[in-house]
Order: sequence, then C-alpha cells, then structure tokens
Amino acid sequence: MSGPRTGLEWVWRRLCSAPGVAWAAVLLACVATRLATAISYIEDPDSLRFALSVADEFDVAALQPHFPGYPIFWAAAEVFAIPTGSFSTAFALVGGLATGGLIWGLLRLWGRPLRSVEGATLAGVVMFNPLLWLMGNRYMPDLMGTAGAFAVLAALVAALRASESSRARRWALAGMVGAGLLAGLRLSYMPLVFVPVLAVLWHVNRRGLQVLAGTVGVLVWLVPMTLDTGLWPLVDVAWGQTTGHFTDFGGTVQTESDLGRRLAGTLQGLWADGLGGWWPGRHWSTTVAGAGALGTGTAGAWQLWRTSALYSRRTWLVVACALVYGVWMFFFQNVVHKSRHVLPLLTLLLPVLAMGAVALWRTRSWSVRAATLVAAGAYATVTLVLVAQHRTPTAVAQAKRFVETQTSQPGPTRVASVPLVNTYLRTQQVDARFFSVEDSTDVRRLGEMEAGQTLVVGTYASLLNQAPTRTRTFYHNPHVNRMWPNVTVYVYDH
Repeated sequence: MSGPRTGLEWVWRRLCSAPGVAWAAVLLACVATRLATAISYIEDPDSLRFALSVADEFDVAALQPHFPGYPIFWAAAEVFAIPTGSFSTAFALVGGLATGGLIWGLLRLWGRPLRSVEGATLAGVVMFNPLLWLMGNRYMPDLMGTAGAFAVLAALVAALRASESSRARRWALAGMVGAGLLAGLRLSYMPLVFVPVLAVLWHVNRRGLQVLAGTVGVLVWLVPMTLDTGLWPLVDVAWGQTTGHFTDFGGTVQTESDLGRRLAGTLQGLWADGLGGWWPGRHWSTTVAGAGALGTGTAGAWQLWRTSALYSRRTWLVVACALVYGVWMFFFQNVVHKSRHVLPLLTLLLPVLAMGAVALWRTRSWSVRAATLVAAGAYATVTLVLVAQHRTPTAVAQAKRFVETQTSQPGPTRVASVPLVNTYLRTQQVDARFFSVEDSTDVRRLGEMEAGQTLVVGTYASLLNQAPTRTRTFYHNPHVNRMWPNVTVYVYDH
C-alpha cells in the first residue's frame, strides 16, 4: 500500500530494525496473553474429548478425541503437556503459537511484511480478535487448523505467483505436504484449500511429485494413528462418526434444515462472535465495536477497489476459496450452535479491516484518527471482557460442580439428562447413576425410584410426576460459547 510514512510507522520500523525482533515480540505477546488467560475447566463435551486425549491417552476408538482424531493437533499439545504437566497450559501454548502462525500466513498471503504499519496493524487485529482469542484458550483444534489452512493457502498462492519454475515447484511441494498434514489437523477445513490445490496441480509441472508430497503429508499422521487404533477398529469408528455427522449429531442441513436459522447462525458467528458487533441481547457498547468494524471494513474495501487489487488473480482465487468453504460450512457444519466453524471466513475479513484502519489513519485528519482509535479500543475491550468471562466456568461446567456437591448427600444420587450431558458428567467421575431422558425404560425406572435423590439436568421439569424440591439455573455469556448458555438442574428428594 502506498502513502506517506507516519510517525507511528517510523517508530515501529525503528523498534523492529533488528532481524527477527518483530516476530519474536509478536510470538511472545501471543503466547503470554494466551497463557495469562488459560482456563482450567472442561467447558463442553467437545473440549472434554480433546482434554482426555492429552490428560489420559489418545484413543480414537474411545472417542478421545472423536474421528478423524486430529493427531497433528494432539501431538502438538502433548509436546507441551509432558514437560509442563498441565494440559490447560499445553492448549494455551498451542493457541498462542497458532495465533502467531495465523499472522504469518495472512501476511504472506497479503504480501506485507510484519515490519510495516500494515503488518503491525494486522497482527493487532488478529491478536485482539474475540473469537480467535477464545479459541486460543479452548481445548479444540480449530485455531491451529485455521493457522495451518492459511499457511497452506499462502504456500499454494506463492507457487502460482512464482516467476521461476524451480521456485514454483518448491512452494508447490510445501503446499501439498501442508495440505496432507492439514487433513490430520482439521479435516473440515480442507475445502478452503481445494481450489488452489487443483490450480497448482494444473499450472505447476511435476504433478506426480506433488501428489506424492501430499500423500506423504497424509501418511505422516495416518500410519501412526492406524497402528495405534488398528485398521478395522479405525474403519468402524470412521464410518460411525462420518455417517453420524451427516445424519444425526453433526448439525448439518439434514438435521437442522431451517435455512433461516442456519443463515442467522452464520451471521451471528461472523458479526457478533467474530467481530464483536452488536446482537440482540448484547450490551449497547458493542455498537461501538460494530461501527468500527463497519467503518474500517468499508475503508478497506474501498482500498481494494481503488488500488485495483480487487481484480487481481490472487484476490479472485481467495474469493473462490471462501465460496467453496462457505458452501461446505453452511450446509454441512453446525453453524447454528457452534460459531467456531466460521473461523476461516472470519480470518479472510481481518486483512480488509487492517487495510481500512491504516487507510483511515493516513488521512491525517485528527477526527478520523480519533474515531479509529476509539474503534480499536472498543474492539479490544469487547475481546478482553469476553476473555475474562471465559475464565469463569460455563453453565454446564457450573452444573457439573453443583451435581458433585449433591452426591455427598445421604442415599443414592441419580442423574437424568440427554446422553451427551450424561457422558460429560460420567467421564469426569461424577459419582451417580445415570439415566437417559431419551430412553423410555430409563424414564419409567426413574418414576419407580423411592430412596435418595434425583437430579434432572436440562429443561425436563415434567419428567417426574412431582414438583422439584429446588431448582438451580446456571448461565454464561453465549458469545463466549454458544453451546448451552443456560443449564437448569431440578432436584427431587425421595
């Protein structure tokens, strides 16, 4: 981006004049902030599976974690869990490094160095993004998968743009190996790189070598996982989880067929959860962050138009990637209840915001600069508030603690809920007998119980033919985690 050099740009260049200092500072900031905000509780069943895989053992057959196992992510977390002795610290370290890796991939894709105002602004936009920060502390592979996907995308685009055939081949091989590894890191992000993979195979020579490189990337994680699980047990669990995802528990269009809800969930994930904008039920102050996102985004889009970057082959390739992933995500991911699926699309918006913020700052209008600073402050404030709230247990984690306190009461304790909640509680050694509210036999047996107490977790107050002795409801901010933002526990004494 051309334009007059500002005092801020001069200061940044002077501070980062030594090679590697800028990247060292960014990585240190990413890791330190994620470590400082690490969480020490299991916030939902998805996180439980990954926590168990690191704290207990990697066992895809036992859904620790569920197929496809994400062995690349598990190996990265295990590397830090062994010396630190803490899986929460390990996940935070991986999240911090993944944040730095995502910044690198975006800058490489954008063609800007970190040691520039554009690069520094993008680093700040990524570091203080609310959804990216929250995912950096969660026990989930989504952020590392996003970083890996954009590193692969950057390598493949570099291969297509290289003027020398040898340079193009090197980037192509790196991108293909990365694509193979990405399948073992976050398989559902593969559609994001599908178009550039095909483009590289078409335009860059030595296709056989490229296919071999991608195959090696897959074998690096698939062979150890197969040896650990066993071929036929792995095939069985793969078939069960794949068919279940599309037909039962995956939140796809087959099980959540209301397209209006799917569209609303996608918009909420991008706008409210991803950019910190206002949404019904949120505090009015989020309108400032939303206005800032709209203002900088509009300015960034204008810069793309004005500099003709909008019409470059690289831009259209990225747009094609976004469209392919967007269609896959909208129809075949759980966008209604889990905003983390929008991460690749959200990440593509961040350079536009950074570009717009820099353009507004360079107008040399003090009123525009002041508005830009206010917008940046609101953006960071929304993130810091959400991160602070994230350190308080989610509603289901609070309910789990409450159930544990009730198990110390005299007599047997029974817990009735949906199977997913029962698994969440049972796996964390909650001492109770569990009954499924979806099993008519279990419901009948509950009605015949006499001694002890029954705890019904969820909105099933009419399950038993008597009034509950007491009721407790637990809450968390749904923009921290959209899954089960309120959980009610009904206590029945017999």
